[in-house]
Amino acid sequence: MIRLLFFAQLAERAGADEVSVPHRPTPGALVASRVDLSFVKPAGARVAVNRAWSHWDAPLADGDEVAFLPPNTAL
Repeated sequence: MIRLLFFAQLAERAGADEVSVPHRPTPGALVASRVDLSFVKPAGARVAVNRAWSHWDAPLADGDEVAFLPPNTAL
């Protein structure tokens, strides 16, 4: 499982600050595979994996934490 964290308006859109989802190979693939995450757009959000800024094509491992933040947010 992958733990997803949402911040600011992304949490409002998700209806939760945190959810767990089945493992996917990258943050981009994870978002593309889930209709309920269609509001998360790479052009309109930043991604962090395990509390470090990351890329949308970074490999994920089971148990990782992926955070989606508005583009102007600092970690």
